[in-house]
Amino acid sequence: MAVTIVASPPFIIFLLFFVAKLMHLRINSKQRLIKAQLPPGPVPWPIIGCIPEMLRRKPTFRWILGWMKEMDTDIACFRFGNVHVIPVTCPTIAQELLKKQDAVFASRPLSVAAGTFSGGYKTTILSPYGETWKKMRKVLNSEVVSPARHQWLHDKRIMEADNLVW
Repeated sequence: MAVTIVASPPFIIFLLFFVAKLMHLRINSKQRLIKAQLPPGPVPWPIIGCIPEMLRRKPTFRWILGWMKEMDTDIACFRFGNVHVIPVTCPTIAQELLKKQDAVFASRPLSVAAGTFSGGYKTTILSPYGETWKKMRKVLNSEVVSPARHQWLHDKRIMEADNLVW
């Protein structure tokens, strides 16, 4: 019984990787076409973005505001690594971003470090914006940092403060 090249395990593995790569390229090319337009900004370096410019021109906020003034724009886009930072200097645009489109801009980027540190995003501070975060915030505001809880623990705080001093 002879093994043909078409049925050999290395060929099948190669074929699977090849098909997966083709599918990956096809999906990414469609996403690039749908990509939203970003505000104007400096031309970023591949992979690292504008990080070298930011490190070279301190303080960073003056560099950003100076660039925006030079380009005569109220909104810009700076890429630092794979994160887009969009500074806004116009109160009207800022109001629209913060009031009308807050859900779009509220979440922070997901990172492996934040997920590991928070035990799989189980803490309020590092969780991405969404329904879970809203529920955690509601519980924190009503149970942990409420004025009633503050008043209830006042005597215990006084007692602990006395223990620390004496």
